[in-house]
Formats: sequence, C-alpha cells, structure tokens
Amino acid sequence: MKAFARVSMGPAAFAAIVVLLAIVPLTMPPFWVTLGNYIGLYSIVALGLVLLTGVAGQTSFGQAAFVGLGAYTTAYLTTRYGTSPWLTLPIGLVITFAVALFLGFITLRMRGHYLPLATIAWGISLSLLFGNLDFLGGHTGLTGIPPLALPGFELKSERHFYYLIWAIALCALWASSNLLDSRPGRAIRALKGGLEMVEAFGVDAARLKIVVFVYAGLLACVSGWLYAHLQRFVNPSPFGIHQGIEYLFMAVVGGAGSVWGAVVGAALITLLKQWLQDLLPHILGRA
Repeated sequence: MKAFARVSMGPAAFAAIVVLLAIVPLTMPPFWVTLGNYIGLYSIVALGLVLLTGVAGQTSFGQAAFVGLGAYTTAYLTTRYGTSPWLTLPIGLVITFAVALFLGFITLRMRGHYLPLATIAWGISLSLLFGNLDFLGGHTGLTGIPPLALPGFELKSERHFYYLIWAIALCALWASSNLLDSRPGRAIRALKGGLEMVEAFGVDAARLKIVVFVYAGLLACVSGWLYAHLQRFVNPSPFGIHQGIEYLFMAVVGGAGSVWGAVVGAALITLLKQWLQDLLPHILGRA
C-alpha cells in the first residue's frame, strides 16, 4: 500500500483554529471576511476531492457541476415556488445523490486517462445545461434568492454568514477525518494501492469508489447551496470546467492526503489569485 501524508490534529490545535476563525469577522475588514467566506466554500468542495483523488485515487474535474446542482436547486425552488431554503438543501442533496450515482456507475468503470476525460465531458455538459435551460434563467441566471434565516434573524450580513459557512466546513472536516479513521476509511485508503489488493480482502472496490464519489458530490452540493444564498444570485459561470480544475488544484496544492489540506489549498489558491490580480497590472501595465 502506498503511504500518504496525513495531518493529525489534537483537541488543543483544533480549539485554537476554531478560536482563530471565530475572531476573524470581529477584527478584520469586510474584504477579508468575504475572502474567508469563499475559502470556507472552496474548502468544502476541495475536501471531497481530497477523499476522492488524494485518498481513493480517482481523478475528477467535474466537481463544479455538483456545486451548480446545489446552487440551482435552491435558487429555482426559492424564487419560483417560495420554498424554504432549509428545505431546498435536502432536495438538492437527493438530486445530487441521484446524478452522482448515475455518473459514478458510468465513469468510475474507466481507468487511466479515460476517467479524467469522462469527468471533463460531463462537467462541461452540466455547466452548458445550466445555461441553456430557460426556466433556470439561461446564461443570465436567477436573481432574488432569499437570504438564509434563523428564527427571528436573517443572515444578510457576510459576517453572520461567515459563521454558518465555517461551522459547516468544520463539521465536514470532522466527519471526513472520522470516516478515514474508521474501517471503511481504511478500505478507502487502500484503493489507491490497487483494486486487486482491496478485493483480496473481501472489499467491493467498485462499490466503494462510487460511495466516495457520491460523498464528494454531496459536499459540493452543500457548498453550492451556501454559495447561492450568500450571493443571492446564480449564473452558469462559476460552475464551468475551469472552476472544476481549480477545485482539484486546491486539493492537490494543500496536500491531497490530508483533510486539512483542503483548507490549506483553498486558502493558498484564493489568496494567491487575489494577490496576482493586484500585482500583475503593475508589472504588465494593464488589467
């Protein structure tokens, strides 16, 4: 079995990170709070790719399409039918589960370069579908998405939304870490070493790959649901193949074998993009 890097974090280190995340909205200007929101959203998607690609060894360039499924489901149901945003989340998860299960049965049978090519194909197809369906607003998208609300309190402020995003991100990190430490998690880690070895121990490798694929898709759906209610507007642009490649890059840069690598990679890529956007015009003399 091939070894891979894992980062173990004790209770004290985890508590320190929670405290650090909690004080960001209280001490930082709005710009940095916005960046923190996007890092949290990207971390949730990248976490699924850490398990799928870094741990299970299955490459996917199409995760942005699952983000779009979550975003468009809640956008459509809340704007057209007035459905509660909290109800659209399980509906979006069910839709994503069905789509991911269908795509997983088709694409995860492939090996070598055929698998990433297949994920590129359906990633492009789904993003084009979002832009060509009139009831989803076409390429213009959907506006007027209502904010998330708790009893007597609406999460309209990005500072308030920040805590919800990171609460969900931390729960996803905790759940994924526990999953990898469980007996099924050890079987998932063994997938990268070869299917024959896993099956020799009585594990259904094909089924396990689909389970990880669906799990990654569901995490992406949750991120899309949060994104839609944070932006209160969706269009097909953030769900294209270029964003799918960026999610995969985040997982790899942060350390594809560690659940915390998803956060590191999301933070590095987001901050680097922002830094380059500010720096390159000064170097090149143009935007």
